[in-house]
Amino acid sequence: MLTGFFRRSPRKNDAPPPAEQTNDVIVTSKVLPRFLSALAQQSAPVLIDLGSVVGPNVGFFGERLGCKIHVEDLLADVEAHTRLGERDRLPQFLGTRLTQPDDSVDGILCWDLFDLLDKRAGQVLAARLSQLLRKGGALYGFFGTTAVDLDSVSRFLIDAENRLRLRPMAITPVRRNVLVTRDIIKMFPGLIVAESVLLKSNTRETLFRKP
Repeated sequence: MLTGFFRRSPRKNDAPPPAEQTNDVIVTSKVLPRFLSALAQQSAPVLIDLGSVVGPNVGFFGERLGCKIHVEDLLADVEAHTRLGERDRLPQFLGTRLTQPDDSVDGILCWDLFDLLDKRAGQVLAARLSQLLRKGGALYGFFGTTAVDLDSVSRFLIDAENRLRLRPMAITPVRRNVLVTRDIIKMFPGLIVAESVLLKSNTRETLFRKP
């Protein structure tokens, strides 16, 4: 876990995006701006990132929002269980992995983590994330819509408030768990879907809020 506190600094002009790599996919996001807007309502929001540490993303949230950010690399945890043939242990593991108090978090970045989890593991993690969010909190995630074997996930790099760069990361192959919208809604108790956009990649970009 990486935890840090970042003071709010004056808004600066966006730096030019890093040089593109041939395997990067650029996504214009309609949902990320709404996630940022939700966090901006708090004077010092608390954010959990369930992906790997991405330095530019940490700087992005620190500069704009003055966040306290916890980077909890659950992607690495799921990959370790998969590689060891211990995926059946994921529900129990994920139920206790995040130790922050209930109702203590303003935003959660799930990225495409739920594509790698079976139904039971996904339900356990979703219930825990719902507990962590404060009233008015927001959860941001991507859900694939095609049942395929995945040999990579995306490392999400934020280029701007509405622009993401998706960089493939190799993983141990696993079958994607496809969830229809109805099942996604049911999986997160106490949260509502504030926005859902189907991208050209057949991935659903989704924002949840805790009323």
